[in-house]
Amino acid sequence: MDTFSGIDGLETIVDEMDFDYSVGEIYIETVEQFRELLLSPYLNAGVKRFYRGERIVSLKRPLLATMFRDRNALIGEGQVYADIDAASILDHYRSIGRYFDLFTSVFGQARKYCMYDLCAFSQHYLDWSPFIDFTKSLYVALSFGLKGKRSFENDGLLYVAEISDPENYTKDRVTAECWLNDYHVRVYNENRKAGKALDIAYKSPEGRIIDIATNDRMKFQQGVFLLLDHFTLVNHLYLTKNVRGSVKITKYILSREVCPELTALVEQNAPWYSFGNLLDLSAGLQTAIRFRRAEL
Repeated sequence: MDTFSGIDGLETIVDEMDFDYSVGEIYIETVEQFRELLLSPYLNAGVKRFYRGERIVSLKRPLLATMFRDRNALIGEGQVYADIDAASILDHYRSIGRYFDLFTSVFGQARKYCMYDLCAFSQHYLDWSPFIDFTKSLYVALSFGLKGKRSFENDGLLYVAEISDPENYTKDRVTAECWLNDYHVRVYNENRKAGKALDIAYKSPEGRIIDIATNDRMKFQQGVFLLLDHFTLVNHLYLTKNVRGSVKITKYILSREVCPELTALVEQNAPWYSFGNLLDLSAGLQTAIRFRRAEL
């Protein structure tokens, strides 16, 4: 940044062009830093904050919904781009063999104006939806990112999403259904043959948090969904300017040297959220009961 300090308006340019939340990136090197910048605000929360842990820092792992990992499922052969909306998402679920029929037979009808349960179920059991998993618990996010390990070859990553506008947070199902019904993302084909430059109107996402648990495991993990909407996606990249106005997302890089201490911190402060318990509701509850009894 200092190299370009003489360029007028550089900060504005960087702010506009940021595509990996690097504008708000913070490096955590010590447990003391972690406690000051993350744990203390979490324990004394005055605003709504949500967390997501990643095991590695990589531009190949952007903050994106699972359905964008496979472009072939979204963009037809020879197409330059595809517009992804509620109708196309629903059509995709219907196209997956007997999956859609199984869902509707167990959970009831799913349609364009009634998609939340289908998308939530698909996020956790099909790994394909417009949602990104976040949690209200810092410990849960750490466990998912650190995987209970004691040694690390790479730095870890923790996203923190803070609601800037309460209108972008909901616990109301009707509101969530309206957001999904209005969903629209234009996805460009990254595998197209070289040729004439594309005329792309880049658009930064709007961010929204849906806080509606759909099963006991999601309740235990204090899970919520981040919905990034109304944006342009090119080569797994998107600008971040607008989303910072609706949901402020900060990217914390966790030094690999401090990660073992953070694993121990989870096991000491919230052992029911240790990685071995995260996917086992019964084991997690039993651990929590033992922990509380030991405190008495």
